[in-house]
Amino acid sequence: MNNVKQKKVYIVHGYLASPNDHWFPWLSRKVQQAGYLSKRVMLPESSQPDFEMWQQSLALQIPHLDEDTIIVAHSLGCIATLHYLNERFKTEAKEIKAGIFAAGFKAPLKVFPELDSFIAKAKLDSAKLQKYMPLAFCLLSSNDAIVPPPLTLQLGHVLNAQSFEVKNAGHFMAEDGYEQFQEIWELLKPLLVN
Repeated sequence: MNNVKQKKVYIVHGYLASPNDHWFPWLSRKVQQAGYLSKRVMLPESSQPDFEMWQQSLALQIPHLDEDTIIVAHSLGCIATLHYLNERFKTEAKEIKAGIFAAGFKAPLKVFPELDSFIAKAKLDSAKLQKYMPLAFCLLSSNDAIVPPPLTLQLGHVLNAQSFEVKNAGHFMAEDGYEQFQEIWELLKPLLVN
């Protein structure tokens, strides 16, 4: 494929996770088997996330945004990535193809008060995100004990996203049975070919 533009899928993990956890390796393989580029982003110290360090890591690992860029993020990775995109859209007015956010949120979480200061640092400009990421999807689980479904719907509203509820999927983690995430793959597949 010489000089043919190619879709790039960046998969961003969340709190207490790594690129090798949950459904991230499976999704990465699916994208690669379909003939596209996939990168699992590594965020440092995920058990004690530092907002600035995560932003630096995102900048290093997602250096170019264009109409072939697709972001897939989970949990705390959603708000970290959205803040990063928000900052990039200020200086680089480039549209990306799409963003898919699983169990995303922008409000503090009752179960993890230690994340409050991290969450407070994330700034999301609704108009800017909608303009440069015209296609956004939010997936929420009906029984998510970490991120209550209304919080994911609230994030979806900010992004003007299409929101999808998955019944009884917990927090979309391996221990919830999510070593594969068919619903995300079904959303992603048509984005890769168009």
